[in-house]
Order: sequence, then C-alpha cells, then structure tokens
Amino acid sequence: MARMRGRGLLAVRQVLVKGRSDTERSIAYVTCGLTLTAVMLVVCIVIRPQSLRVDYGLSYLGVFTDTIAPYAVALLGAAFCMWRASELVTEFDHSLIIGRSMKIMAFQLIGLLLTPYTRFGDVHEFFGSTLFLVQLGLACLAIKWLGGSDRHLALLTGIMVLSGLAAAYYLPQSRGFELQTQVAFQLAFWVLFIRLLRGLQLQPAKAG
Repeated sequence: MARMRGRGLLAVRQVLVKGRSDTERSIAYVTCGLTLTAVMLVVCIVIRPQSLRVDYGLSYLGVFTDTIAPYAVALLGAAFCMWRASELVTEFDHSLIIGRSMKIMAFQLIGLLLTPYTRFGDVHEFFGSTLFLVQLGLACLAIKWLGGSDRHLALLTGIMVLSGLAAAYYLPQSRGFELQTQVAFQLAFWVLFIRLLRGLQLQPAKAG
C-alpha cells in the first residue's frame, strides 16, 4: 500500500513537470503550494470556525491540537513548494533576486510554524512581519519590472497595502477581522507572484 501511494505521488509529480521548462515547473510548484495551503486552511477554519471571530489571525490555527496537523501541512507544504520553485527560476532576468526571496519566504513559513505566538510571541511576530515585508518588496519590484505590461500588478499591490494596514490595525484588538485581512493579503500576493513569474518568463533575458 505504501509503495502504491508513493508511485501515485510520483505520477502526479511527473504530470506536473513533464515536458515543461524550468520556469513553468516553478510556477506549477508555486500554484500547488498555494492550492495546498488554501485547502488546509479551509479545513482548519471548518474545525475551528471561531477563528473568524477572535482576532489572532492565521496563527490562531497553529496552537490547538485539533488544527495543528492541517496547519502544519499548509505551512510546510508551502515552504517545500517555494524552496523547490526557487531552484528552478534561472531562465529570466532578476532570477537571482526571485530565487533568494523564495528561499527566505520558505524559511519564514517554517519559522512561523515552529514559534507559536502563545510561547514565542516576539519571535513569531518577527517571522510574520518580515514575511509581509519581503512580499511587499517583491510586489513593488513586480511593478517596477512589469508595471507597463501588466496593470493588474498595481491593483494587487494596492490590495496588499490596504489589507496589510487593516491587519496591523486589528492586531492589538481582541476581536476583529485579523484572519480575513491576512488571507486577503496573502491571496493578493500569491496571485501577483504567479503573474510576476509568468511575465518575466515572457520577457527575453538580457544578454550578459
């Protein structure tokens, strides 16, 4: 049974990467990571619907025994896919910046998982805030690199800024919409990031 399961996972991986360029494979990894994370977080919210009312954000889902498993799968899955994707972005301009940023984000996701806010408050906030800053930085770079060819990037960055400000506002509150604002920020970023990878793929690399 375990061998059949392993072969099934290998077949899925081959479907994802067979015949594709490295950049297309990196986009596939990022998309898979986003999908896995979204599904697992929905599972967490279904298990603990009160997470939509208490104002602790997504981190609230990582401190309970009934949600820690899907929460861990969400973050570790995203980190793994991000790290694998970072090793494949070599075919276009700015690939060094993109690859290193992806590795940093993978490290930050693991850091968030290993430092629950109930025990490591300041460290957890450090990982969370620096993750947001890296993502905002990439959004600004995306506008700089592709703003003229993809006007949706400015809209997505605007959503990130507004939801980030809202998340900062709700963070010290006892009740509010911290989780919802964090989800809006992350969803906007990952859509932007996939568009960035696709946009850079279509641009011819500069010689030298």
